[in-house]
Amino acid sequence: MATPGPNDQPESIDNIIAQSRPQQGDVPPELNDPQNYLVFDRPASAPELAESATVIAEGADGLLAISDPDTVLGVVVGEVQPTTHEQIARQVASARQSDDSPGDEPYIPDWTAVSAAPSLAPTQDPPYLLRRNGSRVKPEWVISPDARSAYYPNTYPFSIVGRIFVWQNAADPNWSWWGTASLVGARSILTASHVVPWGSGNWKALFVPAYYDGASIHGSWASSWITNAQGYSSHAQGDDMAVMRLATPLGSSLGTFGFKTYNSAWEDQSVWTLPGYPWDKDSGNRPWLHLNFPIIDDDNDGAGVELEYQADTEGGQSGAPVFAWFSGSPYIVGTHSGGENNVGEPRQNVAAGGNALTNLLHWARNNWP
Repeated sequence: MATPGPNDQPESIDNIIAQSRPQQGDVPPELNDPQNYLVFDRPASAPELAESATVIAEGADGLLAISDPDTVLGVVVGEVQPTTHEQIARQVASARQSDDSPGDEPYIPDWTAVSAAPSLAPTQDPPYLLRRNGSRVKPEWVISPDARSAYYPNTYPFSIVGRIFVWQNAADPNWSWWGTASLVGARSILTASHVVPWGSGNWKALFVPAYYDGASIHGSWASSWITNAQGYSSHAQGDDMAVMRLATPLGSSLGTFGFKTYNSAWEDQSVWTLPGYPWDKDSGNRPWLHLNFPIIDDDNDGAGVELEYQADTEGGQSGAPVFAWFSGSPYIVGTHSGGENNVGEPRQNVAAGGNALTNLLHWARNNWP
């Protein structure tokens, strides 16, 4: 792999802190629109609205906000099936040839505060909590001493990282599991593939950016239901990644991450950040992060690249962005997948990255503008 040039090197957080800025304006009012949350899908068995139903408003994509106890709150997503890396790569290459590709740069709104090190937040003693009905997809490790810190997500890019709630059965009153996700396009979020209930024909998911103590700090309605998903079939940890489409274009108001293909020349540089919503800290109700850690190795795995580190994580952080700052802006190189405990090797946690990641994110921006 070629060595990156001087303009494509990750920067130390010390340098970025000097470029931090306070909030420049008001939070966009469209973020706190009840239509973002109050969207209902009529079940297929009831094509006509009940006589008791009252249409409140028509939301994104023609979805209706209605008051009717016989309907399901949220957007019921039909069955989605993952694809192959080859199919995604071909579609991305075709878009590039037509000059229609929107690129890989981040979007930083003029109004938002920007900081590489957010304000620290107080912590709470959590009760014991498991996800996915008591089992985890992969073990994850807190490698003593625990270097995570709680933070308040009121500055970019931490304000575009959020908690995603997944209902395996859309009619259930309570969600089935949660993960972490981040805005990578106007209507696109990045998470882990194992957060998506592939093959289910009756699921739903809600993304809440800057989730803190039960709601987004941007307002009680600053959220979006998911309408679609895409990822790789038969994924390993190196390509354990997925993108989801939002009903509401939150990225247009809040901003988005950029993204890059990881280069092994960046190995052992203590420049990376990993935020998220671990269950063992505040029960996932407040975000935590590990700052200034190195990626210590990268291995080809599946269609992607497994990025290895000893940053501390736990369940609930699946899908969290691993990012660093380049030329004053944050770029993702991986999405957190889990941990590994191989014989003869130290315990470590891993992210999914490589060309599989950047191709998937280009695909999302091309198809879900």
